[in-house]
This record gives sequence, C-alpha cells and structure tokens, in this order.
Amino acid sequence: MASVSTHENQDKGPHLPPPSKQSLLFCPKSKLHIQRAEISKIIRECQEESFWKRALPFSLVSMLVTQGLVHQGYLAANPRFGSLPKVARTACLPVRNAKL
Repeated sequence: MASVSTHENQDKGPHLPPPSKQSLLFCPKSKLHIQRAEISKIIRECQEESFWKRALPFSLVSMLVTQGLVHQGYLAANPRFGSLPKVARTACLPVRNAKL
C-alpha cells in the first residue's frame, strides 16, 4: 500500500500553485505541455491549408464566374484593358484574407 501512495505523488505532473493563489479562471489541464513553438506550427499549418483548400479554389471560381459575366455582357468590360481589371480584383478578394 505504501508504494501505491508514493507512486501517486510522482504522477501529479508539474508543480501547480496552491489553491489559495489560483485565480477563478485557472485550469491546470490547459497549462500542461503547451509550447509556443508547437502552437505557432499548428497555426502555420492551418493557414497554409486554408490557402490551398479554400482561398485559392474560391479565387479561381470567382475569376471564372466574373470572366463569364463579362463575356455574356452582364458586366461591362473596360474599353482599354477589357475584363482584366475586374477579373484581377475578383481574384484578390478571397486570397487577401488568407494570411500566408
């Protein structure tokens, strides 16, 4: 029995402040094993995935729809540059929000 109680004391994990010094919002589980490098890696992966799987396809579809609307005559083409300014502006809108 004595070996069980010493084993339990070793498994407590990191040293936590005494309950009298803990704030009401203290959560001991959120303080465990969180490293800034790991969090920044996860954020970078999420941003990259967001760009390739959401922003880029949405941008390409938006460009095609805008070009089709200009070609059909629903949108007026620029007399000098044609549909290029409208298509370029449409392409930049979804990609602008994905921060790479």
